[in-house]
Amino acid sequence: MKNPYIILFFVACALFSSCENSVEEPARNLLAQARELYAAEEYNKARVLIDSMSVAYPKAYKTRREAEVLRREVMLKEKRRDVEFFTDMCEKLSAKRDSLVSGFIFNKDERFQDIGYYTVASQALNLNQSNCFLRASVREDGDAYLASYYRGAKIAHNTLKISSGDSFVVCDNPYLSRSYWNYGLYNERREFRYGSDNGIMDYIASATSPLKVEISGTMGKCEYTLRNEDAVAIKRVIELSNLLKQYKESCAMRDEAQRSLDFLIKSQQRSQENIQNTEVAE
Repeated sequence: MKNPYIILFFVACALFSSCENSVEEPARNLLAQARELYAAEEYNKARVLIDSMSVAYPKAYKTRREAEVLRREVMLKEKRRDVEFFTDMCEKLSAKRDSLVSGFIFNKDERFQDIGYYTVASQALNLNQSNCFLRASVREDGDAYLASYYRGAKIAHNTLKISSGDSFVVCDNPYLSRSYWNYGLYNERREFRYGSDNGIMDYIASATSPLKVEISGTMGKCEYTLRNEDAVAIKRVIELSNLLKQYKESCAMRDEAQRSLDFLIKSQQRSQENIQNTEVAE
């Protein structure tokens, strides 16, 4: 008579093998689909499919180990592609920036400034020493500013109003206020930061007709017509500002992708070293 425990052992093994196959088989189907997506360079879809395997088939241990190897390859491909994409984007934006700044003057005092700024040549201060005007500038990092220069009797102006007919925009929160004497003239300078200027710079850039400038303060006000060359300069500064911000963001994304890629490569190298050390020990 056969030993009943031996029979039970073989029955349990058969049941375990059957259960294992019932779990592994659908998981392997998912893995096959993930490999097809990987071959088609659909890396994000392949990774999502692999990640879903641990939720749908948590006990498909063998297939999940194979899927983890594929997952690492997918992530490496993704990061390499990201690095290539953002590197190419930075190069294109850099070339476009070099083309745009050809009509600008770059100012930077290395002794006191970490970041320089660009202004349009027609708005150089030495060409506008006696008139009231609006001057736009943009820093290397893309932050743009609009400065209101007033020369005359003191009005202590803080409010800037730009209008065309019945349409107008007003801003009364200058980023910087400064008053001084220059060549015997009293000067007031008020700077407004692009993005916090209540849309004044964008309003000027999109205008198709002459604009009136009104500056007012606690001691009076002044009105004048915005010169066409100043309106053009402000529009060009906005264009350069947007480009510099895109360039900065793209470079940051490129650097982040490169750091992630370096980390994945080192992790994979450590994993391979651990496997080799294990095989040697055995």
